[in-house]
Amino acid sequence: MDQGRAQSSSATPAKITAPRLPKVYPRTRLFRELDRARRHPVVWIAAPAGYGKTTLVASYLKTRKLPTFWYQLDEGDADIATYFYYLGLAAKQAAPRVRWSLPAFTPEYFAGLPVFARRYFEQMATHLPAGTVAVLDNYQDVPPEALLHEVIH
Repeated sequence: MDQGRAQSSSATPAKITAPRLPKVYPRTRLFRELDRARRHPVVWIAAPAGYGKTTLVASYLKTRKLPTFWYQLDEGDADIATYFYYLGLAAKQAAPRVRWSLPAFTPEYFAGLPVFARRYFEQMATHLPAGTVAVLDNYQDVPPEALLHEVIH
């Protein structure tokens, strides 16, 4: 899935950059399915590696011109502070004109992780454009023991 990933720069790490797509055949039937699925707060797309999940989502979002932020998950997101750091960068990239003050995840927040996460997401959501789609790509790469699963739950 990383072959189409945009090159990173110091300002925009590849981790939070949507893939650049070659010319892609528009999968209109699947686009209609995604339109229907978006009536729900979460849409989960699962298929084996190489089936085109990333290409489908990236082409759908581009075609529909939806406000989006992209987050490429990997083993490093087992460190919850890393996750919140890059998530904050992704949100700021999605709404660059907004003055952000998302809190940094520091050790004292471990005991209250669910509360920290809820408040973080609430604050982030109030600053993103209405209808923003958050893409968490390659969730399967996060180790099973990672605290991120508790945060996503």
